[in-house]
Amino acid sequence: MNLKNVAGKTVFFVLICLFVALYSAAFGQENSLTGVVVVVLALMMLGQDLSVRPGLNLMGLVAFTLLMGVGAYVSVWCGNALVGAAVNFSVVFVLSYMTTQDLRSPMHFPFLLGYAFMLSVPVTAEELPVRILALVAGSVFIVALNVLLNRNRHARTCHDGLRSVCEQVALCCRSVLEDGEADPGRLDSLCLGLRGSMYDRLRRSFFSTPGDRTVLDLVSALQMAGRAVCERERDPGTLADLGSLMGMVAGHEDGRVGVSDVAAAATRFLASHPDADSALTASVVSLRDGLLSLSSGDAQERKDLRGRMRAVGRETARRDSARFTFAVRMSAVFTLFAFVWQQWDLENAKWLLFTAVALVLPYVDGAWRKSAMRVTGTLVGVVAFAAVALLFGGDVGMLTAALMLANYVYTVLDPKRYDVMMAFVTFSALVAASMSAPAGDAVAERVLFVLLGVVVSTAANFLLLPYRISDEDRSLGDRYLALNERMLGRVESSLKGDRDRDGETVDSLVAAGVSAKMHMNAETEPDGDRMLFLSRQDAVAAQCLTLCRYAGSLTAEGRDAALALLAGGEADRGSLEGADRRFVSVLSATLDLQEGSRVMHRTA
Repeated sequence: MNLKNVAGKTVFFVLICLFVALYSAAFGQENSLTGVVVVVLALMMLGQDLSVRPGLNLMGLVAFTLLMGVGAYVSVWCGNALVGAAVNFSVVFVLSYMTTQDLRSPMHFPFLLGYAFMLSVPVTAEELPVRILALVAGSVFIVALNVLLNRNRHARTCHDGLRSVCEQVALCCRSVLEDGEADPGRLDSLCLGLRGSMYDRLRRSFFSTPGDRTVLDLVSALQMAGRAVCERERDPGTLADLGSLMGMVAGHEDGRVGVSDVAAAATRFLASHPDADSALTASVVSLRDGLLSLSSGDAQERKDLRGRMRAVGRETARRDSARFTFAVRMSAVFTLFAFVWQQWDLENAKWLLFTAVALVLPYVDGAWRKSAMRVTGTLVGVVAFAAVALLFGGDVGMLTAALMLANYVYTVLDPKRYDVMMAFVTFSALVAASMSAPAGDAVAERVLFVLLGVVVSTAANFLLLPYRISDEDRSLGDRYLALNERMLGRVESSLKGDRDRDGETVDSLVAAGVSAKMHMNAETEPDGDRMLFLSRQDAVAAQCLTLCRYAGSLTAEGRDAALALLAGGEADRGSLEGADRRFVSVLSATLDLQEGSRVMHRTA
């Protein structure tokens, strides 16, 4: 770590402290912890691009924070522990369900931590309007900071990522020409990284734009083109021209080449190499059409934005999804702990809430290891907190200094190890909460409640709706295959003159949601065969849309040949020309990909 980096992080930390101080001065000491929550949310949400639709994102964030503030007020002051339990369960379920994404981006954590803080530091009816105002102001700050730091980030990510993938495909072409072979490993890695960025946005339609699905289709087209080069295509002329085409696409992503020039080059490639690998031909068609669609700002794609949100929402709103099972598990444990605290007025039982937020996990996979690391970090944080509490008692000034020092060290070190992170998080949470209720002689009792929370939360991961990645992958694979079978059926309908554009859109969006979840799982537990299955299924989904689009432009002979292929027969391609020949070639490659995917999934 160099001095410049430390200096930059120090300045950043000072600015954070200044914000919290100003926030407390503006909204009162009773909202100082709310300011801490706002800062945590702001920092964690920098990983999400809120600059795409800041107005919509601001409304959503305000809704979440107000749910936290009003829910905590009603739960504490309703005068009935059962009513309070119902409120807690509902609020925690909504927050968990709506903010859970994956294990890399635990967005539920700051929201649930904030709700636990607000339950621990309640406000009166007279103070509630100020807290609501503080939450709204905090939401505005979060979105404003995000827009300031993330503006144009999405476009840069897409352009840079696509350019890198194109350059890698061109490199694969040169490698085959020079050495007779090429390794697709680097290509797959680049596609995985770009998909990771795009799927993060698409599966949470909150952060997506109408063109995101098209970009994903472009990634699939490029990956399948690269794999065709590495595995099958060996014609020197085809490889040389494909490398040149990839250079033009890379130039387009840099802003040096117009999309019309790229489309024309792709069309020339298709005309010059009618006997090229069928998957390669299909990929070039998808690439050309996708770039044209993005360039034109496809009005239909924008019109379908609400359909995207509904379709993806329906796909993730399943009772067998990680989001649902995790939301139920977290809500049940959190509500139980809150009920114990509120019903029997056990002041220190509120530490159970913070433990539940830290230890209840979305997946059973790796839960023992993660729980062990969390427990280790939690215990270290607890010991550090106990030492500080015994040393300084309830001195708010000294506790504040300890909290600031710990957070400064955390900011500078930026630890990646999970147990180290948990040690800092636990220490900060305990110190911050104890500032509102000095520890005195109750430190031991608080530590015992934390340890009890560790035991109960860890047990809940395995006993209450346990969820495993392997079972989910099997179910998701079945659904993706079925969706693409349905999309192939839509290709057949389009060939018969009965095209259903709305149905195509819905199927594509649902497929995107399924694919997003599978890619997330594959990143959590890398599996080469699973990634190949996914890339093939993504390519099938993209190519089915292209086939539906061009089915109406075929001649009667071309339609008959395509329908024969779909019926399981053979098509006489020798008599076909131009668009008919290309369509049948793409359809044949798509059917081969689907069958290969089915075999892979069945034998996995």
